[in-house]
Amino acid sequence: MKQLNFILQAKGGVGKSLLTYLLAVAEQNSEKSLFVDLDSSTGTSTRQLRFLGDLRTEAVSLLNEKQVLVRDSLISYLESLAETPFDRIYFDFGAPESEQLPALIERDIPFKDFVDELGCKANFHIVIGGGGMYKSSVDYLQKLHMVLQNEFEVTVWQSITTFNNFAQLGEELERNCKALGLRFRKFADFDPGSNLGSHILDGIRKGYSIGEYQTGAKLRLKKELNDHFKDELNNQ
Repeated sequence: MKQLNFILQAKGGVGKSLLTYLLAVAEQNSEKSLFVDLDSSTGTSTRQLRFLGDLRTEAVSLLNEKQVLVRDSLISYLESLAETPFDRIYFDFGAPESEQLPALIERDIPFKDFVDELGCKANFHIVIGGGGMYKSSVDYLQKLHMVLQNEFEVTVWQSITTFNNFAQLGEELERNCKALGLRFRKFADFDPGSNLGSHILDGIRKGYSIGEYQTGAKLRLKKELNDHFKDELNNQ
């Protein structure tokens, strides 16, 4: 069954595009995954996923001139993807698109019925930032969780670097996810202030494949994948 993976967070700067990149690197040798940049405000994923090539990446704007998410544009686009050969499709939503998606799901269409009719499974990936981003990130998670009504699989991703010096918040997040029955995962366990971390972030900005990094950064990135992206590595 085709999987639609929505990567979401209304709070900017938490690491949605970084997560999208790491998922893409983990699946870079799979021809069955497509990555879609829906972030019309920055287009970050489009630049970072250069290594996948044009056949496995798309950039689509779903906002009108008033920056409103257009229901018909989203529905039509998802319908068009149902006929493609890809088994797994990842959508990097921008903050404005993420903010407006819950209302569309709640008010406009029976989203579960729509996805079922397409013969697809929808998974929601919510990225949570630490420190000053924590409360607004969690508020969005709670809002979306309420709208989804336990009809979809929800994975909560803790952006590890942003939780440095905020260990209690990380423990709280994991504990609350367990209580709500939400899948809990972590990602990006490398220090951007370190030499290897800065090399990795520079490579991400340039859209490097894993083979384009220097040895130290390459091995550190492979460790990140082996530690946190085993599911995706197994898809290759």
